[in-house]
Amino acid sequence: MGKYLPEKVYTSEEIEERAGFKRLGIKQGLVRMLTGCETRHYAADDEWCSDIAAKAGAEAIKDAGLAPSDIDAVIFGAITRDFAEPATVNRVVQLLGSPNCYAFDIFNACNAFIGGIDLADSLIRTGKAENVLVVCGEILSRWTKFDYTDKEELLMRAPVSLSVGDGGGAFVISKATEEDGDRGIYLTKFKTIPELWEHGVIWGGGVVYPKSSDKLFVPGTVKALTDLHPEVARKYVPALMEATGWKTEDVDCFLPTQIANWVVKNSRQILGAKEEQFFEVIRHTGNVGACNIPLTSCFAREAGKIKKGSKIIMVGGAAGMNIGLISAVL
Repeated sequence: MGKYLPEKVYTSEEIEERAGFKRLGIKQGLVRMLTGCETRHYAADDEWCSDIAAKAGAEAIKDAGLAPSDIDAVIFGAITRDFAEPATVNRVVQLLGSPNCYAFDIFNACNAFIGGIDLADSLIRTGKAENVLVVCGEILSRWTKFDYTDKEELLMRAPVSLSVGDGGGAFVISKATEEDGDRGIYLTKFKTIPELWEHGVIWGGGVVYPKSSDKLFVPGTVKALTDLHPEVARKYVPALMEATGWKTEDVDCFLPTQIANWVVKNSRQILGAKEEQFFEVIRHTGNVGACNIPLTSCFAREAGKIKKGSKIIMVGGAAGMNIGLISAVL
């Protein structure tokens, strides 16, 4: 696995001031209080999503003990992208120097990356690849609205939209060998709740509003998603664990999407898991969209929370609405 975080770091108070908190008479500290985000990284003006993804991908390839030429497929999964066409992954592959691979983008809001893991698993199980690189490069700061003129709109959108950050993450998924023992991806479960698709929509960038740059921003309206998280913790995660043959106490680390620290805490309490079984990064990275889970995984490993042989469960929630769950042994 690999990660990359841009150099520029901003505090929540700096972002609130930029969005007009003082100008509109709003007390600062709201973003930190409601999400737990204290700082986040913003990409440099000359950095693209592909740049960020490639840096994380190069680290993941090195970490796996492979060369770029060993990669059979590259999947780019993120919310943001470099351009409408061609697929962003093409530039990622060029930067990595993996010319012989199959490459494509997938987009599914915050579940794009773990959706890529699921597809990587399928490619390997069907014999179409042995080493698949799944990469993410998010630059959500460029889809963040700062020119607010209405106090009520700012209060409604600010906690979530101003907590987003930029970053890259990557996993190499490889065909298991006899030496790997019980390591590998056990189960993947995905569910779509289509009647909730209108929540958290970024309306710009598609054919509905093809030339409306004022609609190309993170809306910050994720109440439907946060309302869904108790059901995910009560119903879907236990079902995945049961199907995997695990109990809550068997899991070394739960790796969830990071919308807000209170969502992570509530999920842990519902599952009856110990504090050390969850890992939170939103305090220092903000909500990095589809990159939340790979970033959390990298930081968890650096902190000694996960290692070779650890049992993990990735828990994804995304606009759409979509639920994604993966059980694996590292």
